[in-house]
Amino acid sequence: MKTVVNNVRYGPNSLKDFTKWKVQLIAENLFSSLLVSNESDIEPKLDQTSTNNATKALQSSNRKKHNGDSPEESPKKRVRITDGMSSTTLSPQSSKKLLEKSFRITPVKQKQECTLKDQQSESKLPKSPIASSKSTPSKSQPKVERTSINGKQNLSLSGRKAKKEFNVEPLHFLQCHSKNNNANDFSTQLWSCAFEPDLDTSLSKVIASSGGDSVCVVDCETGKVLKKYKVTGEEFFTLAWTTLTMISKEGQKRKINVLAAGGKLGVIKLIHAKVNLAYGEIKAHKKAISIMCFSPTQETFLFTGSYDNRILLWDIGVPDYEYNFRTSQLLTLDTTSTPLRICPVAASPDQYLLAACEDGCFVYDIKLTKNQGKRSFDVELNFPIYKTETKNDDFHVIDSLAFLNEDLVASKSANQGSIYIWSWERSFKAKKSKGNKKLDAVVLAELKWSNTDFPYITLTASQEGLCVFCGDEVGKIWIYDLESCKAELINGIPSKNLKPPTKVIDWPSLASAKDIVDGSMINTVAVDPTLRYLVALTDKNLIAVWKIL
Repeated sequence: MKTVVNNVRYGPNSLKDFTKWKVQLIAENLFSSLLVSNESDIEPKLDQTSTNNATKALQSSNRKKHNGDSPEESPKKRVRITDGMSSTTLSPQSSKKLLEKSFRITPVKQKQECTLKDQQSESKLPKSPIASSKSTPSKSQPKVERTSINGKQNLSLSGRKAKKEFNVEPLHFLQCHSKNNNANDFSTQLWSCAFEPDLDTSLSKVIASSGGDSVCVVDCETGKVLKKYKVTGEEFFTLAWTTLTMISKEGQKRKINVLAAGGKLGVIKLIHAKVNLAYGEIKAHKKAISIMCFSPTQETFLFTGSYDNRILLWDIGVPDYEYNFRTSQLLTLDTTSTPLRICPVAASPDQYLLAACEDGCFVYDIKLTKNQGKRSFDVELNFPIYKTETKNDDFHVIDSLAFLNEDLVASKSANQGSIYIWSWERSFKAKKSKGNKKLDAVVLAELKWSNTDFPYITLTASQEGLCVFCGDEVGKIWIYDLESCKAELINGIPSKNLKPPTKVIDWPSLASAKDIVDGSMINTVAVDPTLRYLVALTDKNLIAVWKIL
């Protein structure tokens, strides 16, 4: 170290002492980081802090699409979060050449695994390699207006054209959920993704994804895998973000984003991704968790649906500065089949919950009272497609559900070949007047979609401009801009015509080191609140990221 300092070639003599001090500081930091790197070769167990007793890992069903047996207890598996783990990334060509050239998938060099319980700041972590991509420079960010709905901040764009063309540029195609970091793994199914909420004035460009035995956190702009959380024997099916207000040791309040994830083991994992810490778990269900979502008004309230035919409401609590936390189960909702999607009703999120299940769409009263107990559904909603059912065609499997605003809902049945846009208010008001247990959904529009037999392809909706996005079985993404019929939808005027998509994005030509990667089934899609990034998860272990121009 002294040799390095003494052999520095200085600039002006007046900077000699400063330069020597600065170089010595850099050398000491480098030497310390090398020592930490050597010590981390032996991977310690991640210490999870919780007021709950230490729980044992569970084993459950092999596939999401089949009900599993009650899991057996086994010794607790080692849990770790890895930073910048091996992933495979695609460097897209310019958008004009999409049809002429195949995209080449090139492996990113594997980084050293590290557990991060003892590291309190991201700045102390070694930087992971940046995924190279030849994308055009980012445009200046649009101005953002913030409004408040149900106590939550809502983002809306100002200055965006009323007529959206949805031109997109492919940014990244990543393989970061591979089994054993195998670059040839094109079989791991990816199930769920969600954008991280923004904590300040910056716009969110970070997304979390789940599939296989891992949860990844990815920067959509750079394609960099920021975090990777892995549990041996798990298969993660679902995840959700929430923003909690944490009290520091000094008594100061600060907001943090917490990620909840779950899957076939029936356990909820709680992760503070910013500091690389999986701080707790909740043994929620005896069978696999199929879906979860947070309440938009109560930041600690988490709904979880499971193959045990139940939806549970949890209060996950707020961790203290040592990440101790308390949880409690608030409500049990009995379902008659597996819940596939759940959404608090946008107009009354503290009173009603919509649940899309294997055998229909149901409304639950979730208003908390002194006597919680178990509850069955309040109302079942019927859709026009039900009338065409035969012995071979069952359209009661509702695999998609999302609110466009406080009234309009987008949903579809498996094998339906279209998407319904229907009114919550007009559908549910008959309940108030007649006390019916079965109500007909008031469908205002029907959107043409893929005529596929594959179920469990989920849509997403953006309140910015009334937009619906849905993948299909061959890798296409169907985009619907409903701004042109907004007046009719708001006024409850049904459309008799099947509406075509505004745009369909084709799956690009991709090439791995060994083979061409054809179009893959897209299990789910997500867009950020300001419509800058479009993300799709596939059945072939690929995360696809497009920039919306």
